[in-house]
Amino acid sequence: MIEKIVKRDGKVVPFNSEKITNAIYKAMLATGGQNLELAQELSEKVVEKLKKSLKKGEIPAVEQVQDIVEQSS
Repeated sequence: MIEKIVKRDGKVVPFNSEKITNAIYKAMLATGGQNLELAQELSEKVVEKLKKSLKKGEIPAVEQVQDIVEQSS
């Protein structure tokens, strides 16, 4: 389970997968979509890919999440 994430400013904060869902949903809205359920499904897939890519004890960075979202689109 991912518990923390490193923000762009270097701060380590609690991980919240809802932020990924919200970012995906906002991107959908910007392109004419409106499917929150799909955004949640994609977010879950992103989190699973992120978990698989991390080494034991590694704290992911926001950029890693962004890269996975971009690769998945």
